Amino acid sequence: MLVYVYLFSFALGGLLLLASILLGDKDSGHADGEADADAELGHVSSGGATQGLDHGVVDSHGSLSGVFTAFLSMRFWMFFLAFFGLTGLVLDGLDLVPNSSLALVLALAMGLVTGQVTVAVFRHLGASETSTAAGAHDYVGKSGRVLVGFGPGELGKLRLTLKGTTVDVLATSDEEQRFAIGDSALVIQMNETTAVVAREPGSGSGSHVA
Repeated sequence: MLVYVYLFSFALGGLLLLASILLGDKDSGHADGEADADAELGHVSSGGATQGLDHGVVDSHGSLSGVFTAFLSMRFWMFFLAFFGLTGLVLDGLDLVPNSSLALVLALAMGLVTGQVTVAVFRHLGASETSTAAGAHDYVGKSGRVLVGFGPGELGKLRLTLKGTTVDVLATSDEEQRFAIGDSALVIQMNETTAVVAREPGSGSGSHVA
């Protein structure tokens, strides 16, 4: 009877894994209960813009709470079912162990370990990518669009794309001519969280509004 349970589990887990691969698996941690990863990575504001530079990351995925939250992950159950079923089929179906009870225990253990390790690996990879905070040198040489106009010695706001993320930063300039909304500006220096910008060569002095 357990052989059918193993077979069903292996088939279901395999189908879920195949569907995940075919659909691209857009890091299902954002929709399958792994939202704790997002909560711990306080890098992006509600508007999608990075707030400040060189933020640290609080990583508690290796803690006991991380083990329990793995059970909320669809990824965990995909791998659990697949490896639980596969192990049970091999051990019990081929009579590699003395009795079915031992095969069941080993299959459960394999499923749990595989699921937990898989979730931990994906969380670690996701945290490593997201926690690569932008440093001042990453801003220099980048160009963006002015969101809030400013003149010499005044503070405005600049929007640019950094490491695939839309970032809004405070901006100022030593140039005499004002930067209007929609103008293109080049970051030449970072003073803490404020970008010192210059007009891009060839951009002209247009004062268009985005």
